[in-house]
Amino acid sequence: MKVIATVTAATLLAFTTAGLATAASAEPRTPQVDKPRLQAAAKNVRLKASLPGTERAISIAFAQYGHRDVAFVSMETGLKTFDVSDLDRPRLLDHLTKEELALPGDDPAKRFWENEDINVDPVRKLAFLAREVNSFGRTLPGDRPTGNYIVSAVDPADLRVLGFHRQHTGHTSTCVNDCQFLWTAGLDRSDEKTGRIFVTDIRDPKTPRELPVSVDVRGEAGEGKITHDVQVDDRGVAWVAGDDGTRGYWTRGWHRDPVSGKFREATAWDPVPYAGGAVPKADMPTSFTHNSFRPVGRTLDDGPRPTRENPAGSLLLHTEEAFGSPTCKTEGRFVISSLQGTHNGEGWGETPKEMRTVGIWSPDDQEGTIPGDVTCSAHYFDVRKRIVAYSWYNQGTRFLDISDPTRPIQIGYWRPDTATSWAPYWHRGTVFVADISRGVEILELEKGAYDAQASGTNVTLTEHHARELARESDREPVPLAPNPFYGWACPMVASRDDSADCGVGACGAPC
Repeated sequence: MKVIATVTAATLLAFTTAGLATAASAEPRTPQVDKPRLQAAAKNVRLKASLPGTERAISIAFAQYGHRDVAFVSMETGLKTFDVSDLDRPRLLDHLTKEELALPGDDPAKRFWENEDINVDPVRKLAFLAREVNSFGRTLPGDRPTGNYIVSAVDPADLRVLGFHRQHTGHTSTCVNDCQFLWTAGLDRSDEKTGRIFVTDIRDPKTPRELPVSVDVRGEAGEGKITHDVQVDDRGVAWVAGDDGTRGYWTRGWHRDPVSGKFREATAWDPVPYAGGAVPKADMPTSFTHNSFRPVGRTLDDGPRPTRENPAGSLLLHTEEAFGSPTCKTEGRFVISSLQGTHNGEGWGETPKEMRTVGIWSPDDQEGTIPGDVTCSAHYFDVRKRIVAYSWYNQGTRFLDISDPTRPIQIGYWRPDTATSWAPYWHRGTVFVADISRGVEILELEKGAYDAQASGTNVTLTEHHARELARESDREPVPLAPNPFYGWACPMVASRDDSADCGVGACGAPC
């Protein structure tokens, strides 16, 4: 098979170390406000605190340092760490700036993009930042590096870049096998142009080594299909979301390979298929899954209650990111699928088997939903004690009880003025929300949410009441525009200033 990497790790390290600047960070300009925004709405949720200076937040991770609890916030302006041991009084520790991440040829005044799902090695205290093709204003013609920054966070108050590992994609990176390997997903920019996972050996983080393999290949060469994100469940199965659905793989241990029929050892570079497949078109018209979660093992009680029809470990929760419906009535919804009937390789091949849909939810005609043409799509979610915290862009952060997987219900919501909710994270009984418009907000569910869960009461009201809640104020949400490489899957934040790296006049064309 073709070797993907064409430059040695030593050369890469020398290349990147030479290009890492140390100037002070230039904060992003505030977009000009010229249209009204819609006012806040909330139910059974309260704002506990916020992290200062986190506007343009994209993703969050956590790590323990003895008794100190540290949050890693990946942003367009770089990476910030906060001591969140006291949730009422979070404290900034360090800011790894855009200038420090800039490579030769970058414009440090432009945004760092996108690292949509930051991962942190909790043992070695390493952070991994995936770099997209249009970071720092890179445009065609010209070189546009993609890959992963490896950051030492041994001291979270003194972040240091160990190097940049260049590879042919850089949208999300996920630790597998105790962070000894990275699985990187995104658009394949090599000559092969297939949807696939790139595998990097990071056992020596100073000399990362990309392995000459392709994992979870989707589509034919040149077809342009993509993998999007990887999430590892409590049994060690790595779930790969992207075009044509979600599929899981064993990455260690001995297992029967349902595709080949052989009993063999699974590794990070040669995983064994487990289960998964596509979703019926009626439920996921684009066939594009964004991210996923399987409640199993220690996380079983976070997911729906097991039943005879849907036994323990048989359900997969995943997202369609799509923007064909402004209310998410037909696209961009949360889907719960059954893995039953997909454990014998049915999800692999040219036509992956469709999983049985168990439940669906969207903000369409729900209390707190803004009516009309706004940005609405399921994005990242997190699950604790049968409650899903869910980001829906301009429709804010929703809280769903999934005790009955056939009937997800809304028990609370947080849709503040100007919300662009990107990703929520349960942490110590609270939810940290990365809102790319407002910054990181720490939310707490009120008693009413748990009462609604206990009674199975949906807080949905009528469409008329929803319109009454959608009052106009004097501002407007930060607009989103199609990503020039992914289309409406994974949009970009668009400034109203055409001189920005992805402004109104630029987002429709390569940036």
